[in-house]
Amino acid sequence: MEYIILDNEWNTSYKKINGKCFNELIEIGAVKLDSKLREISRFSVLIRSTFTKKLSSRFQRLTNITTEEMKEKGMTFEQAVMLYSEWAGTDAVTMTWSNSDLYVLLENFRLRCDMNTIPFIGKYVDLQKFAQNEMILKGSQITSQISVANAAISLGIPIDGIELHRALDDSLLCAEIFRKVYCPKRFNGYIVDTRENDYYSRLTFKAFIINDINSPLINRKMLELKCDKCGAEAERLSTWVFKGQSFGAEFQCKKCRNRFLGRVSFKKYYDKVVVKRNTAPLQTDSKSQVIKVEKLNVKAAQSKQPKPPKKEQVVE
Repeated sequence: MEYIILDNEWNTSYKKINGKCFNELIEIGAVKLDSKLREISRFSVLIRSTFTKKLSSRFQRLTNITTEEMKEKGMTFEQAVMLYSEWAGTDAVTMTWSNSDLYVLLENFRLRCDMNTIPFIGKYVDLQKFAQNEMILKGSQITSQISVANAAISLGIPIDGIELHRALDDSLLCAEIFRKVYCPKRFNGYIVDTRENDYYSRLTFKAFIINDINSPLINRKMLELKCDKCGAEAERLSTWVFKGQSFGAEFQCKKCRNRFLGRVSFKKYYDKVVVKRNTAPLQTDSKSQVIKVEKLNVKAAQSKQPKPPKKEQVVE
């Protein structure tokens, strides 16, 4: 089995056709490894922009790729992916650091070639997910998605001399990380086949929070809560109110009469709805209530005071 670690760099530009921002590929870099993780060959190419005359200052600062270099050395997107396809072949397992590279690549294929798949990627692994989970198994305290540079530092891989945010250098650094964390048995479980019918539908599906309490996506049973003190069934006393990405309502325990606040959130993914539920004691802010009462008393007192007589209008 051969492995390819692919990295892309893209410039966000405004596309006049549909009035939206577009992540346009500017550089593709990759390294190919054999079954023993030895390097076979490298690939690197610049792509000329067709949607902007000038690369953004942020992109140039991040990658050190200038507009002039891109125009001078870049080729068309179609030429670049044709060369890459010939170099990559069809049998290797392709990896990227998170699936965002795959998402942007697909976005470019859709816009430029009117294609809804990436023809030269069959078997695929999200290397970030695999490496991060392997690092956690070995004791690393990782609570959020880790960057390539931070993963390398955590694994003791030197990054001096590496030009971060350049496609080829990033792919070479990812290859070093892959060698450090590789476990054949567990790695095979991360391989997915992008040629499956729904793969790209899954990839491009944007998860969202359900904000309609009457949505058919909501399992009504998930709206039934139990007492946070005794665990008995609770009765909802107020209507559901959506606030802060979740629904909230006041509940009272049928057994111990304890009152509490219940919150439930529903997030829709491609093939599932993730539900989170929690409870909290009802808290009364006595200070704010006193202030509110004082304000009402002041208003009431003002309303009882006699109004000053209106000034007579003098007509000359």
